[in-house]
Amino acid sequence: MREVTDMFRQPDGYREFASLRSIRKWNQVISLFYEERIDELEKLCRHGGRGRIFSALVLDLFKMLRISYKQEPVFDSIEPDGWYLRFAEENGIKLRTHNFCNPDFIFEDGSWVEITLSENTAYKKLFRYGHQAEKLLIFWLDNDDGYHKKMCSSTHFPNAEIRCIESLLPHDVTPESKELINRFRLLKELKSIIP
Repeated sequence: MREVTDMFRQPDGYREFASLRSIRKWNQVISLFYEERIDELEKLCRHGGRGRIFSALVLDLFKMLRISYKQEPVFDSIEPDGWYLRFAEENGIKLRTHNFCNPDFIFEDGSWVEITLSENTAYKKLFRYGHQAEKLLIFWLDNDDGYHKKMCSSTHFPNAEIRCIESLLPHDVTPESKELINRFRLLKELKSIIP
């Protein structure tokens, strides 16, 4: 069974430990996916399954590429960047501000990294983290359309880049990378089966 304990947020001032029941469930979901036991996975999986699987695959990809990262860092909120304030106001987009920021990852170079299944959601995340980060990378898996993509896809954001996760996949195919590439493809194919 593949362990996913490294995917769970560590307790801090904003969150508590994940329950043992949750950890067991997600370990089972990830293991069923990696073992390609799709029928069993479909019966077990409820909301959030594809997202957890995607997170596990991204962690594997970072390890394969030897990308150093810190997971789930927490930062105090800062005054929003003026560029984002103006863009959001001009385009009727809500700029999300909180008293803290919690991106999925931070790379060694200080880049904040967010991952999401939906391309449109990737554009939404610009307005949750882009105005707080010096550099923001957002990776998505599924092509889709929506208001944020329509409004933002032709705009150059001064500190942010949105890319399909496939842009990170290795070009030199080894048995290890081929297996991981195939897992990303399988997850895309399961969009209509696993929520």
